[in-house]
This record gives sequence, structure tokens and C-alpha cells, in this order.
Amino acid sequence: MHVMEYKDVVYGPHERNVLDAYLVGNEESPSPAVLFLHGGGYVGGDKNAVLSTRLMKECIEAGISVVSANYRFITKYPFPAPMEDGTRAIQFVRHKAAEWGIDPTRIASAGSSAGGHIALWNALKGDLSKPDSRDPVERESSEVKAFVGFGTQASKDQRFYEGIYEGPHIQPNLKLFYGMDSIEDLYRPEFLKLAEEASAIHFMSDKAPPALMNYDYALDLDHPRIPAEAPVGEVIHHPMHGYVLKRKYDELGIPFVLRHVGDPLRSGEIAGFLLDSLG
Repeated sequence: MHVMEYKDVVYGPHERNVLDAYLVGNEESPSPAVLFLHGGGYVGGDKNAVLSTRLMKECIEAGISVVSANYRFITKYPFPAPMEDGTRAIQFVRHKAAEWGIDPTRIASAGSSAGGHIALWNALKGDLSKPDSRDPVERESSEVKAFVGFGTQASKDQRFYEGIYEGPHIQPNLKLFYGMDSIEDLYRPEFLKLAEEASAIHFMSDKAPPALMNYDYALDLDHPRIPAEAPVGEVIHHPMHGYVLKRKYDELGIPFVLRHVGDPLRSGEIAGFLLDSLG
């Protein structure tokens, strides 16, 4: 399949607002598309990470264009900056749809770890367009029709772990993420409110798009919880994040596929899920 590549396309005003596009559609036959956001704890990582993913391989082979974006790091720009960059990247892809041979009604979001949470946050927030903006990109819808996550957190609120994890760890980089002077500020009212605003799961509704979430750790469905002895990397990437979110999806009857070490992804499942969800 012929793939047209565009590298380091500027999608916003900040130094890390650049993306790469791998396009398989054209004007006569526009393709669906998925926007991918890389992991790295909000402090590292790069858009090139998509190249080695199963998502990239399956999507290109299935005729789905892939766009991979960088976003601002919390070392300089705390919340909501990374989320806002995710919003704008989706809007930018839709703004370029006609030129890039993309169907603007068939756009999904995806991401790994921190990037997965940014993408999920936007997916559950829905359309964040500003119809009266002078910026044509901001006037575009940021709604997506599906979400795919890898090792994705469902929440940036430490209270999320109550009842499912009794270990000692807190999420890394929370001080940077919220712009706190001290981690001791975590339970102050203003930061608890900020934690709700920053957590994707807080925006779950009957308008949520179908989701597929995959994790590289095991999940015991008979006793679903995060082991107290789990290292912090497992805590923040544990399939309990997807499990808790799936229960909310199931209550609303919205499709949700949860995969983990004990129930791994099937061959072609990512592309199949996207094609089914995007129509």
C-alpha cells in the first residue's frame, strides 16, 4: 500500500506542537484516521514511538491513516497544557482532512501510557471546539469515534486507587503535573478539584466512544485489584485502570474491549475494532 508521509508538521504555536502523518487515502477515496500520542510520563517521549507499534502496522495494512503528535511536557507546562495539545492535534487532523485524504467523520484517538490518558481525556470530554474563534483549527470539532489505549491510566486522581490498591506508591510526577509547590498539597481542596478536571474517567458519559485498552500486566478477574507489592510502574499501568472504566462502559452498553496478559490481543484486533467503530 502506498503511504504518503509528512514529517514535523506544525499544528500549534508551541515548540512541541509538531506531528507526523502517514496517509493512505486520497481525494477520491478518503481513509479513516487515528491520532496517536506517545508515552513518557508527561516528561519525555517522541512521536516516532508510533513506528514500532502494533497499532501502526495493523492500521496501515487495513487502510487507516496514522498521525502521531508530540505535545508539551509538564516540566515547563503543567496541566492542562498536554490535554489542550491533544485537543488541538485532533482538530488539526480534521482541519487537514480534505488535503490529506482523510474522512473527517471517521477519526479515532490512541495513545500509550501518558499519551493514552491525554487521548482518553479528550475522547471522553467530547467536542471542545470554539465556534466563534478566529482560529480555523479551533473551530473544528475534537470529537473522536473510537479510542485505543496501551497501558493507559484512567485517572490522575490519587483517590482513584481507594479500594483497588493498598500499596505505598503515588503516581509519579504529580507535583509537576499539577504545578504544586509540594506533594503535600495533593489533598488540598483546590488540587482535588484539579485532579477531577484532569482525570479522564471523571468525564465518562453515554456519549463516550467505543474503546479498546491493552495492558502488559495480568488481571485476576476473581480478585480484581492492584497488588500492594506492585512496583510503581505496574501500579500506573495496571489493567485495573481499564477494568474500572469498563464497568462504567458496560453500565451504559457502550462497546469496550479489555485486553491484558491473561487475555491478550488477537491478530488484527486493533484494526478490526477501529474499522467496526468508525464504520
